[in-house]
Amino acid sequence: MRDRLLSWRSLAWIGALVFLCLGAWWLRVPFLRAVGGFLVSTDAPEDVDAVYTLGGAGMERGIETARVMRAGWAPHAWFTGGNVPSALQVMGIAKVEAEVGLEAAVRAGMSPEQGDPLPVGTSTMEEALAIVAHAHAHGYRHIMVLSTRFHLRRVRYVFAPLCRQAGLTLTLHGAPSLMFDEVHWWRSEEGLLMVNNEYVKLLYYWWHY
Repeated sequence: MRDRLLSWRSLAWIGALVFLCLGAWWLRVPFLRAVGGFLVSTDAPEDVDAVYTLGGAGMERGIETARVMRAGWAPHAWFTGGNVPSALQVMGIAKVEAEVGLEAAVRAGMSPEQGDPLPVGTSTMEEALAIVAHAHAHGYRHIMVLSTRFHLRRVRYVFAPLCRQAGLTLTLHGAPSLMFDEVHWWRSEEGLLMVNNEYVKLLYYWWHY
């Protein structure tokens, strides 16, 4: 009798485990989408005094900045980033991210008179400090910060308190990725790296700042 009871218990545990595994399998796609979706923290687009496009991913951020400027949401765009992209370093081209982003936006249709480089910042925090000071010096009251969509959660974490302290209204806008399908980010190496890096950096920023 005892052996039979143990056998039924073992079968029950196995059945529960199988059920949980099947449930996890069926729910994997919604879960993974939520993991990526959490990183996307955008605001409704609205008119602002200036756009600040962060350094890095110059092509996709530059293209989206050109679209924002064509839509007439801002009179001027500033491009930050003091790093020289590694691909340009290999070719001996000393062009920082701010210049790369501006050039990408102009190539995508933005008028050259609508943008300027602001070649400062080698991290999101450094860019945030420089942008808030720059916006204050130019008398801006409402700014848009543009970055890659999966970067925006960390951008909000860094920028929001600084902007509140400076009396600035902040709008975040995201550039869609050109490297991977954001809805199914886990299906590509680029998407996996992006999401993994952002969660690691979020943890670092939470611990460090």
